[in-house]
Amino acid sequence: MPRYEFSEGSSSKFWEINLDGKSFTTTYGKIGAKGQTTLKTFSSEAEAKKEYDKLVAEKVKKGYVPAGGAAAPASPTTSSSAAGKKQPAGSAATPQPAAGPASGPSSASGKPGARYFELVEGTSSKFWEIVVEGTDVKTRYGKIGTAGQETVKEHDSKSEAFKEYDKLVTEKTKKGYREVTAGGPGIDARNRELEQAIEADPDDVNAYSVLGDWLQGQGDPRGELIALQLAGKDKPAKALIQKQADYFLGGLADHQKTYDGNNEPAFEWKYGYIHGLRLSHNHYAETEFEGSLAEILDLVLRHPSGRFLTEITFGFNNDPNESDLQELIDKLARQAPPTIRKLHFGDYKYAGGGSIGQYGNDTEISWYSIGDLGKLWKAVPGLRTLITQGGSTQSAMAGGLKLGKIELPHLVHAEFRTGGLEKANARAIATAAAPSLEYLDVWYGDDNYGGDATVKDVELLLGRTDLPKLRHLGLMNSQFADELPGALARSRLLPQLRELDLSMGCMSDDGARELAAHKDAFAHLERLVVSLNYLSKAGIAVLKGVAKVVDTGKQREDEDPEYRHPAVGE
Repeated sequence: MPRYEFSEGSSSKFWEINLDGKSFTTTYGKIGAKGQTTLKTFSSEAEAKKEYDKLVAEKVKKGYVPAGGAAAPASPTTSSSAAGKKQPAGSAATPQPAAGPASGPSSASGKPGARYFELVEGTSSKFWEIVVEGTDVKTRYGKIGTAGQETVKEHDSKSEAFKEYDKLVTEKTKKGYREVTAGGPGIDARNRELEQAIEADPDDVNAYSVLGDWLQGQGDPRGELIALQLAGKDKPAKALIQKQADYFLGGLADHQKTYDGNNEPAFEWKYGYIHGLRLSHNHYAETEFEGSLAEILDLVLRHPSGRFLTEITFGFNNDPNESDLQELIDKLARQAPPTIRKLHFGDYKYAGGGSIGQYGNDTEISWYSIGDLGKLWKAVPGLRTLITQGGSTQSAMAGGLKLGKIELPHLVHAEFRTGGLEKANARAIATAAAPSLEYLDVWYGDDNYGGDATVKDVELLLGRTDLPKLRHLGLMNSQFADELPGALARSRLLPQLRELDLSMGCMSDDGARELAAHKDAFAHLERLVVSLNYLSKAGIAVLKGVAKVVDTGKQREDEDPEYRHPAVGE
């Protein structure tokens, strides 16, 4: 089995590949470790050999060398020129361009996926054409009416090629070049008025329908995709995306699954565009992923298919216990599209939640660091749903969680899940400018994990009179659960609530009796949740009739009051 090794700085990795008829296995990992093995099967031996050669060539380009220091074999798909070198037209590795007609869109060479631009300004009359072929970016340019010159720039991967492609198109557009390609798989037709209608309401089906009709009239294949997805024809829509992957995905084609071992879809398509994005990389599960989630996010935000991105879910960003999401947060703060409506920071399953019965063993909640969200809020004014799940700034991990000053005028649903909520964050939530808020859950956590907020910080929230739509309130996972009934009974906010969740905390029979003592204040509630506390049968009994529905659920064993703790800590 051919073995290749890569050693650079602190990185020391191996990669092995074994071709066997219509399939091959790859084994990879840190040198000295057993590594992981994957199997890929193909429809023919020729197809398997082609992919085998491609992977070997990619590894060699990345610096992997055969074990023992032997010279690396020449890649059957790599030209003799160095990667990244620009080659003039007429060189051995560069095909001569076909001469085009005098002017106009038909001057394009006719290569599949080619995009053609022109700049006519004063006495200047120029064209520029670009296309990605494999891992090469090919451009043709010159005076309109001439064949022009062609250059080829090679890259290590198709993803890198499309990254360069996007960059060059952006540069040319800024310089005043106008795309005039008449139809074809490379066109990205734009209608600002129709796009603004979607930006105002990214769930408006009619707005997509109108844009789709217009795009079909322009020869843009996205119009057909919009029509298929509006009609609920998922299979033909998926087939179209894959058939014209260079257009609909470009460099994103390599990143359609998560890199966290779960292999979940990274993109959710809706109405012709990427509606939802899931970013997650666990380097313990995916050791072969050598890029970064920030690069993938950048590709999505700059790609036409990500133009109306609405929802983003963030899982892990490399090391589940050490890496935060700051580089992703910062990029989103600079480039967020106006259509963002939902953000979920920290969608993972953590070991400490086993007692809740709904989480697994990916990491501990107080070991997961999100970062500083303070600069993000102004970039996502249309946000409707926000979920954060991670540790505080006083937890073991640097970065932790910083909420800053929250100003989200359209926020409807918010959940802040922590093993320990820092006082500054508790106050940021309590004073948030969110007049549209209808649903709010706050997990206060354990002081051993940075949870230094107290009932006084909760009283800031309970004294609000400017949250007219709030109907569900969760004051959960708290050490001071026995103090909450009295604070709630005195509050201005309680009368407007319909659901109150006091679960997962340290409530004892004392707290239950306090709720019962203020029964009149809570009687209007449609649902009161007190599960996963420390209530005895007697404590549960006194809660009968306190609200229309009282959910006592499962309670935790109260062996020693000194050792009571919130359900989720570490």
